[in-house]
Amino acid sequence: MAQWQIALIREQGVNFAVAAVQDHVISNRHEADKVVSALSLRFGQPVVLLGASRHETYGRRDIVSFLQNIHPSQMPWRRIDLH
Repeated sequence: MAQWQIALIREQGVNFAVAAVQDHVISNRHEADKVVSALSLRFGQPVVLLGASRHETYGRRDIVSFLQNIHPSQMPWRRIDLH
């Protein structure tokens, strides 16, 4: 079982999730794509990754653009156990 820091957000009629990951995940496009795909299937909605230290984002461009104006501390984070 893995624990994830996830923010589930609804903005302008779009539901999406933001998952906090280690920065190296975002630096590796192949690994980032795998995580986005797996979590998108699990949550049934688009997922964007947020680097834990550098706060870089990875995922759908429209969501990434929206998140540029939001500080991570403003997101509704919760710890979720995924099997």
